[in-house]
Amino acid sequence: MLTCGHTLQRTVVDPIHPMAVLDALGSHPLDLILLTTATALTTEAAEILHHRTGGPILASNTLSGGKLPVARYLTDGEIVGLGPLAQTVYVPEGDVMCYALGSEGILFTGPLFAEGLASHKANRLAIAKLGILPSDTTVHGGGTHGQLLGPLLENIK
Repeated sequence: MLTCGHTLQRTVVDPIHPMAVLDALGSHPLDLILLTTATALTTEAAEILHHRTGGPILASNTLSGGKLPVARYLTDGEIVGLGPLAQTVYVPEGDVMCYALGSEGILFTGPLFAEGLASHKANRLAIAKLGILPSDTTVHGGGTHGQLLGPLLENIK
């Protein structure tokens, strides 16, 4: 969970353990639920969190038509506000979205860099977009927790 130190707004990206998120929130509100992709674990957890906290779910339009109560579908390059923790959204041609906290040097990629997925054409387009970010951006998602973006991009070339 991310909490803005200025506004105290809270967001969670790709939740998989809703009860742990609820415990961490305590009596505080959850302001946003962001999904990078639609897996059974993340969509179920997002739905539980939405119903328990009222926090809106934001996701890619690839989730449209499903039962998940998505408040808004995000577009490429859109800024999602969390006070100073504003996140830029990168939407590839495929099903994975990325969220960059540029001010913090953090990137949430979901399963984009997971073994076997990086070679898919749509994912390669998304990965190419990420080249504009600093190479020392810390990547979280798909088994890359804490790795730097630069070496990950180099390994894919």
